Amino acid sequence: MPIASLFDGQAPGSIIVSRKKDYPVVTFDGSSERWTVLGAGLFQGKIRAVVSTLGARSRGVTTEKVVIKPGQMKLFYVLQGKVVLHYNGDRHVLETGDSALLDGGTPHGWENLGGKQAAALWVILG
Repeated sequence: MPIASLFDGQAPGSIIVSRKKDYPVVTFDGSSERWTVLGAGLFQGKIRAVVSTLGARSRGVTTEKVVIKPGQMKLFYVLQGKVVLHYNGDRHVLETGDSALLDGGTPHGWENLGGKQAAALWVILG
């Protein structure tokens, strides 16, 4: 499959530039987690990318707050900090530069183990 087919409505050879000041930001009641949605027009497409930040020693939102269908794969990449990725009842400790590929339809979440803000890139495929 050509990579261009992943971007709905984008003509071959074109580019869409997104500026930091224009990124939508999503927050959640009762959580320090904050999402910065990357890539103009990608959020409703086949690829979605979100930089998620989480305050010191806190937990992110649970999967009940996020609509992901079974079979939608997620890539989780730690940009900053030491975190636990909770997945289907198991704990996986990850540090800056570590990543995991998971089925987004399975219960999951993350937790910041450190005393400073943690950041991760979530890429949702499908």
